Amino acid sequence: MSVILSLMKELKQVKSLFVSGLLLLLLATAGVQLAPLILQNLIDQDLTAVSKGLVLNQHDFLIKLASFIGLLAIGGLLRYGSFRILMVCANQVATNLRNRAYTVMQRLPISYFDDKPAGKIATRIVNDTETLRNQFYSTLLSQIFITLIQVFFIYGILMSLDLAVGLVLLLLIPLFYSIQILYKNLTDKPMKDFYAARSEVNTLVNETMNGASIIQLYHQEEEVLNNFEQVAGKMQGADDRIVFVDSVASWTLTELLKYTVVAGILTFIGYQFLGGNLSMTAGRLFLYINYVTTLFDLLGMLVRQLPNIQRSQATGRRLLEMLEEQLEADEEDELQVTAGVVDFNNVSFAYDGKHRILKNISLHAKQGETVALVGHTGSGKTSIMNLLYRFYDPQEGHITIDGQDISQFSRESVRSQMGIVLQEPYLFTGSIASNVTMDKGGYSSEEIIAVLEKVGASDMLARLEKGIDEPVVEKGSAFSSGERQLIAFARTLIANPKILILDEATSHIDTETEEMIQKAMEVLKEGRTTFIIAHRLSTIQNADQILVLDAGQIIEQGNHDQLMQLNGRYAEMQRIQQKV
Repeated sequence: MSVILSLMKELKQVKSLFVSGLLLLLLATAGVQLAPLILQNLIDQDLTAVSKGLVLNQHDFLIKLASFIGLLAIGGLLRYGSFRILMVCANQVATNLRNRAYTVMQRLPISYFDDKPAGKIATRIVNDTETLRNQFYSTLLSQIFITLIQVFFIYGILMSLDLAVGLVLLLLIPLFYSIQILYKNLTDKPMKDFYAARSEVNTLVNETMNGASIIQLYHQEEEVLNNFEQVAGKMQGADDRIVFVDSVASWTLTELLKYTVVAGILTFIGYQFLGGNLSMTAGRLFLYINYVTTLFDLLGMLVRQLPNIQRSQATGRRLLEMLEEQLEADEEDELQVTAGVVDFNNVSFAYDGKHRILKNISLHAKQGETVALVGHTGSGKTSIMNLLYRFYDPQEGHITIDGQDISQFSRESVRSQMGIVLQEPYLFTGSIASNVTMDKGGYSSEEIIAVLEKVGASDMLARLEKGIDEPVVEKGSAFSSGERQLIAFARTLIANPKILILDEATSHIDTETEEMIQKAMEVLKEGRTTFIIAHRLSTIQNADQILVLDAGQIIEQGNHDQLMQLNGRYAEMQRIQQKV
């Protein structure tokens, strides 16, 4: 219930609009539900008088008929207006939740994402907010509020007509609540099975699309199809159970109860008529039948809708937990870098705060120096860069740039001083130019072309009909991995950072392209401090410093010649790679 109340509190964002919608709904309900009273008057006075041989007062009759039709028409228009307003409220609240979740995601510490798949986080922001919009807010505002107001209004009219009848009909509420409990219990497991099967279907489709070539190479088409049909069959079976329960509990049972009560009323009236004790007019009978059948329809609708509200609790709980996550604290001061001198001073770090990944790391990178980090997987190379980016802060020691402790400055200002090229380049939908500049203005076409040529992309530009305006779609799937890397490399260089970080940046580039990049880098690295994480030792032989890491410690340090003379771990790695 606390989740439901928390979700309800989100309506305060649209308080004025929400109140306006409710007022229109009250007026609409009053118009539609009071209209039968006019019809009762027509039946009991005008039409009954005609049946007794009296002359019909046409003027009075037409006024009442026009009033009846007018109330229905105005009520319908007001209800449409209230529905539109309440749906706008639902959409606005869902949009606000989605925007807040996205903002929170961007401000969460990197450690939050260590043990959470990107797909689940995306589900919170996209799917969960959409589910809340459809199953909670839209249902709550467009159906349940409207239905509840009409139910209360009808009970008020019935009690004003006959208090005893109104009180007896109140027994319908616990009866329908029991039906609702039954409906929920019978649909809970099929609903969970349905969503689980749907998730499996989505996973299978995604895997089939990404692994289409492997499936065909290993002739697994029939096996994959059979697997898909089985999972799809689970989904259909769960859906069939939901439809069966829905048709029995919320339709068949409701309709049976409705017509049983109506039959009971007519039987009671019939016995009174046969006994000559009938005191109820035809118009009053019409009112009871009209309001009772409407009441059953409304309560039946609640039976079908309330489980959706209850099922939204799990979705709402997941989203609210994300919104309440502890955000990453940050500093306001901005780091100013002139030279790009980097120092690690006895830095130790553990991702979980206990088991140290880095142990007493100390390094000094001068302005314009190239520092290479080598070592086996898990040796701590990437962790050192994660600390330099301030994705994490060390538990011991400190890191400085130009003598300034980076922990004292905002993360954004620290990262703005760095240009990063990762092993797997990521291109955004747009053009080559927009990917190089990251949509930042102030760069001319000549500057974009020049920086692409410096990284060796001249041949790529020459073959493209639109040059730097060539479209980029699907993460750059139309380009080779080497070309994507060149674009990412140019993106970093055009920003003119003080510090360059190359994380296996040449691993997907052929030897000829690598040679061009190496030549360009000799010019472009001037005045910049460059860190290179590499497994291919041939790319770092000219580095000013090479740090050999093992189990989070620097075990060897020096340039290529010094380390070869040392004949230690680095020399062994060189010999192994040369054999390969």
